Amino acid sequence: MPDVRVVAAAALVLAGLSFAAGWMANGWRKDAELAELTAARAQERISQAYAQVKAVDAARLEEQRRTAAQMEIANVATKEAESARGDAVAAGIAAEQLRRRVAELVAASRAAGNPGPAGAGQATDDPIGMLAHVLSRADQRAGILAEYADAARIAGQACERAYDALMPSGQRVDEK
Repeated sequence: MPDVRVVAAAALVLAGLSFAAGWMANGWRKDAELAELTAARAQERISQAYAQVKAVDAARLEEQRRTAAQMEIANVATKEAESARGDAVAAGIAAEQLRRRVAELVAASRAAGNPGPAGAGQATDDPIGMLAHVLSRADQRAGILAEYADAARIAGQACERAYDALMPSGQRVDEK
């Protein structure tokens, strides 16, 4: 009969070998899991880097769109301001011609209605001349106010368009 010690030793060696084999098999399994996790993490990093590049590209495109819109708005506002200045100059020329014609008519009216020169200290009643003077000054002030109003309107509209252009594509400020 075999010796108990030999059987115990064999059983102990067999148990040790089984434990070592199990340990190694578990290690291989864990190494495979770790490799899978490492590969998944590397793939996630690649996906995140790709998403970041897409986001940066989208931000650049939006910045370029906004810059182009701002430049176009500034150019349109400049053209509108030049046109308004040209209209104001033309209106000023027409108003000056009208003032001259009124002055000629007032002078002709004075000459026809008052053939002699006024004496010293004598008051002259010239309601037409006074009216022409008041209307002339009112017209000058109206021209100044019109130029200011045109400039303010153009600047305000350009500001509104610039603000709207800064909104993301397809979104309007007045939509709520």
